[in-house]
Amino acid sequence: MNTMKKKLTGFLMCLVMLCMTLFAGCNLIETDNGRYYNAVVSEIKNQEGKVVAQITNKDLLMAYQSYGYNFIQYYDYTNAEAVDATLRLLEDRKISVMTAEKMFTLSNIEKTYLWEATASSLQSNLDSYYDEIAEKEETEESGNDNVKFEGYEKNAELKIVDGKYVVSRIDKHDGLLENYTPSVSDKDIEKEEDKLLIYQNLLDSLYNSDYQKAFNTYLKNLKLSEQGQKLSTDTKSVFLREIERLYKINYENLMVEKYSEYFKSQQTGTDVTAKNILDLYSSKVRAQYTQYVFENDSNYDTNVKDNLNDVYYIKMDSESTKYFTVANILFQFTEAQQAQYKAYTTKYESQNGSGYTYDQYQNDINALYSQIQPVVRQKNEVTGEYEEIEAGNLNVDDIIYNEIQIDLEASQKLSSDDVGDTINKYIYKYNQDPGMLNAKSNYVIGVKDGKAVSNFVESFNEAGLKLYNNNAEIGDIEIAKSEYGIHVLVYTGKCQNIFDTADIDGDFQLSDSIDSDAILKLYNTRVNPLVDKTYFDVLYDEIYQDKFSYFEEENLKFLRKDYQITVYTDKIPTSLLENN
Repeated sequence: MNTMKKKLTGFLMCLVMLCMTLFAGCNLIETDNGRYYNAVVSEIKNQEGKVVAQITNKDLLMAYQSYGYNFIQYYDYTNAEAVDATLRLLEDRKISVMTAEKMFTLSNIEKTYLWEATASSLQSNLDSYYDEIAEKEETEESGNDNVKFEGYEKNAELKIVDGKYVVSRIDKHDGLLENYTPSVSDKDIEKEEDKLLIYQNLLDSLYNSDYQKAFNTYLKNLKLSEQGQKLSTDTKSVFLREIERLYKINYENLMVEKYSEYFKSQQTGTDVTAKNILDLYSSKVRAQYTQYVFENDSNYDTNVKDNLNDVYYIKMDSESTKYFTVANILFQFTEAQQAQYKAYTTKYESQNGSGYTYDQYQNDINALYSQIQPVVRQKNEVTGEYEEIEAGNLNVDDIIYNEIQIDLEASQKLSSDDVGDTINKYIYKYNQDPGMLNAKSNYVIGVKDGKAVSNFVESFNEAGLKLYNNNAEIGDIEIAKSEYGIHVLVYTGKCQNIFDTADIDGDFQLSDSIDSDAILKLYNTRVNPLVDKTYFDVLYDEIYQDKFSYFEEENLKFLRKDYQITVYTDKIPTSLLENN
């Protein structure tokens, strides 16, 4: 556990940067801890003994609620250990910022970016209060909302140099804000008039009484967080201080990222070889072979169904459940149609002498399916989002058989990657199943003694079995109808080992020789047919991150030597340190 804890510190430095803004402005402290809110819990002095940075309970509590609790949830830390780890990350953040300030000065476009980011953070906080005031319930992301395909951006490529495989990292150091286009002319929050403009824009956004209530609640919480500091309490002054606080967070985010990118560009010890990748893959396969075959781990079936991407060895013996995957393109019932479906089903199952026959029931259900109006999305090339568009009176069957199936059949004549890309296209164009959006893996169905092993509805399983029993190829489809609507199941392949592992209990080694196709198989085999992320990518990223985290941690240790850091544990609320 100590090794895990030590390694995690360096790895999470950038997580501090990403999470700090999310809870900006929120009231994160219990009333009985209020007197500790602004107390300094960590003080950083330079070599001359001058205090150059401080961390308050306010900083610590925000960071802890944002991500610090993950140390407890996922890594079995005690509360005190989690607080200590969170505090160290905040210290590392401050030191990284101060290091970056010695190296970089802000350009005009970076100043404008920070102005916009601060204005956006302020408005986002107000919107959060508005959502509470307006009683807008948070719901799961619906297939009817705009969605964005996250995909995967490759970090490395495989080349042949002098008759040997060489793994080459793709250079991405083109500037942090290369895709940023300012929506305003040059702004600088250090200028009083630009800071005031953010405040005025906030006032101008109070469109209705609920927004005014949200504004007042925001103001009240800001005043509570400043109690005892003898600061001016007029509305304008309070919000200008909040703007300065949000600016500081965004400024530190940018400086940490600038330093992190610079540090990455300077590292040569993070090189990854083809042998590194093959050895890691072999070790994962051997470990799971031992786990699932020799030790007969009973969690095998659950792991395959729920965490397929983490399974590197598939049991192939005749007694084992056979697994395959499908993508699901769902044309969904509206809430009213789903309620009607349930009403028809309840009526048929109860009957109570009504004479409601099976044929009548099927006719009513089929009429409901025919009434489904597809949701159609089109990609916005500027935002990258797939936005709903007016689609007219489309027929689901026409879409399935005259568009999706024909397109898939055409792509099957090209390559499995083309099929995967085509499937993905229709998931984002029509699908209303949120579980298929940016999914790490597709839905897994098992087959045991001719029956489906899954948690899906019966009609879905039957359609999946039909694909499996007909020796389907990737891209073949089958239709299922359920209480959710019409499902287009697209076959995406059997769950099987990439390499022949018959002798794995011996010496399973994969050669990186140019005459071996092992590294090429990993390089070309997608983890999920729908996303251009291969096993090579997964393994490379893991190795690179491990190496980079080591250098990052060692670098932070080196930087910390220039500072004297004092932690005032007695100032931290005891309720935060004690285990529940």
